[in-house]
Amino acid sequence: MAREVQIGGKNFLLLAWEDIMEQVEGLASKIESDYKADTIVGILRGGLFVANLLSDILGIDEVYPLGLKSYRGIGDRGEVRIYHWPELPALDNHNVLLVDDVSDEGKTLWTAMNKIILPLRPREARAAVLHIKPWTTFLPHYYVVRTSSWILYPWSRYESWRELSKDWAEMATGESEAERLISLLGISRERAKRDLRESEKI
Repeated sequence: MAREVQIGGKNFLLLAWEDIMEQVEGLASKIESDYKADTIVGILRGGLFVANLLSDILGIDEVYPLGLKSYRGIGDRGEVRIYHWPELPALDNHNVLLVDDVSDEGKTLWTAMNKIILPLRPREARAAVLHIKPWTTFLPHYYVVRTSSWILYPWSRYESWRELSKDWAEMATGESEAERLISLLGISRERAKRDLRESEKI
């Protein structure tokens, strides 16, 4: 079951696939109670998992992937770059559901909705996510959980490790904070150590 854990002074929301299925079912119920979508656009990468599950539950065959990435390197200040444009049909007669896993700062969803979906003039467009952060600047029409914790999704275990392991200069033996995280994520210890060594070279 979903649970809150604390490691190294950080709060995490740990999710298993069973939690995701339960939350997607809840999200689907909220959506179908007042919106009849016929087209789903899922934001890569995590949003596409949610989009596919929603398409199955709601019986919507039209699912399109959209790739956006927020960069934080020198000079780019977190701008969102669109790296995969979906080959969408004419949307003037469609009710579109834009789907992601989380609305954190909200920049990705805002860009997707205002730069891609709305310019195609759909009959209606709404957004749905599993989770929102309290500070998001884009509030989706539908969501399930509000949390300020770092979310550990089952589809991005190694990505979470690579981000979080930057806080550790080395991996200690025994029940260290790093090893607790490895255990919670259920990832390969050897691969985790290799990723850590690679990050130290950067």
